[in-house]
Amino acid sequence: MKSFPGRARATLTIVAITLLASCQRGDVEQRAEFLVFGTQVQVVVRDLSEAQADIAFAWLGRDFQRMHHEWHPWDPGPLNDLNQGLAVGGWVRTTPDLITLIEASQRMERGSDGLFNATIGALVRGWGFHTSSYPITDPPPDDTDIQALLLRQPSTLDIQIDGQRVRSTNRAVHLDFSGIAKGLAAHQACERLAEHESVDAMIDLGGDVMICGPTAKPWRVALSDGRRGVLTTVEIAERMAIFTSGNYHRYGQWEGERYAHILDPATGYPVDRIMQATVIDPDPLLADAAATALVVAGPLIWQSVARNMGAEHALIIDSDGNVQSTKELTATIENQKMKGD
Repeated sequence: MKSFPGRARATLTIVAITLLASCQRGDVEQRAEFLVFGTQVQVVVRDLSEAQADIAFAWLGRDFQRMHHEWHPWDPGPLNDLNQGLAVGGWVRTTPDLITLIEASQRMERGSDGLFNATIGALVRGWGFHTSSYPITDPPPDDTDIQALLLRQPSTLDIQIDGQRVRSTNRAVHLDFSGIAKGLAAHQACERLAEHESVDAMIDLGGDVMICGPTAKPWRVALSDGRRGVLTTVEIAERMAIFTSGNYHRYGQWEGERYAHILDPATGYPVDRIMQATVIDPDPLLADAAATALVVAGPLIWQSVARNMGAEHALIIDSDGNVQSTKELTATIENQKMKGD
């Protein structure tokens, strides 16, 4: 399954950034790892005994497997059933989580002025990105096929919701929540841990980090370029998501041309002006979706898009390796550096 769903100094050329999270020495940690969403998910808790953590992790494992099956964009399951029903027309009964993802995607599409669009699954499939094997070596779709899909203008705003039933006024709608589902997974994982009396926890979904919080001892989240080590760190003691969208791991290659897996809903083609975007926000669904939208936005308008979506703490790295960050994120980093001096 495809992985569902910021940074520092502009003088550095950065190719890739990874997010690492660590707790202070001396704290007792309980850890678990899950292979789900096409990536490795690590959960670390600091406020549970080993026996308590084992019970919580068992519940989380079941939750993650259910999410993986229910939200998968191309394997048989509830999302596949929903897409088939929307293509036929009429009302389709679906699951509470898929309703939540539709409603969140509608908010994100409005806030991003269409740069985030969870209904272009047919376009994603046409480019060959409904796969777990990269790089893709099949030829890209013909321009005529792309234009035919664009003319139908699918949008989450075409979807109507009535309780647990949905329908679409546009049969070209094909839902793919890869740009937001990990955000919901992070939210639900924190909620599950809270049921087991754990809030001092960190969840790493293949590089997308969720601090459940609040905690008396901050988690240190390090931003690294993957080559030169840590660029900078931020300390987080409250509920916060640090989500990244980038175009360097999942890509296709054809006749010497490389194309990324993130598509512009307006053109139907992969984007390449921003290599990576990171958003830090208490709402993991916003952080996940906004990171994708900022990659699509490009280096000229990304800040206005971030502002409109409410993503105050964000950072992008353009195709030349230049780094830009919002003033709020810059101030946070500089303030923490001053406290550390």
